[in-house]
Amino acid sequence: MWSATLIREARLRAGLTQQQLADLSGRQRSVIARWEQGAIEPSLETFLEIIGICGFELPTELMPRDESANERLQKNALLSPERRVQRALKASSPDPSFDPYAILASFERRHTAYVVIGSFARIVQGAEETTDGVDIAPSLRDRNLHRLALALVDLGASGPAGQQVVLEELNADRALAEFSTPRGKLKVVPEPAGTRGGYDDLRRAATREPIGRGLRVQVASTADLARMLAALGRETDVPKLIALRRLQGLEHTLSREIAL
Repeated sequence: MWSATLIREARLRAGLTQQQLADLSGRQRSVIARWEQGAIEPSLETFLEIIGICGFELPTELMPRDESANERLQKNALLSPERRVQRALKASSPDPSFDPYAILASFERRHTAYVVIGSFARIVQGAEETTDGVDIAPSLRDRNLHRLALALVDLGASGPAGQQVVLEELNADRALAEFSTPRGKLKVVPEPAGTRGGYDDLRRAATREPIGRGLRVQVASTADLARMLAALGRETDVPKLIALRRLQGLEHTLSREIAL
């Protein structure tokens, strides 16, 4: 399972197709595909070789296992997305006015196409984090950017200096846009780190999650959340990344138990 996840992540972060990775490694594309599907597993030596071809190294030193962290994540994994969000909102937050429901409801009313990413998405998927904002990766099609602009007007959103941001410009420069709203912070991320095309990449594995108040929002998968976080390369994100890897393992275990 881990080799499948990490080979795919390394390949995507390197910007390679399966065929390109096959050519560079001297393997058949079908073998690369089966590795990524988890149908077969490479040896440890081959696995590290493939990761290296993609331009990455994987530390292999032994670390003490944090059983208490695993137990907390296991309990979280058994909760519904709605309960996970409610627990996070009850935790301490720098902004008591933060209301993710109001922010996301505005997008849903305007039929905006987007995927939730960042801290709030990780909370929905079971991570133990707190946040005072929502990050999204929207579709950059002109019609969708218009819908997004209308949703931001509904929210009373403004840019860092209080200015109105022209969202259509995101399609040209793919720059991060940060907004302040009466309901909390909002980041519009056209092409998150580690993705190929942002929304069009993430929506393939994203799922509609019921977070409460009648909202079912499209949330990035744990694998894609880990890929984006790892691509940022920030030392402070290492504990969050480890938690996501553990969540991926729990998801795999739970899916096998359900199948049985």
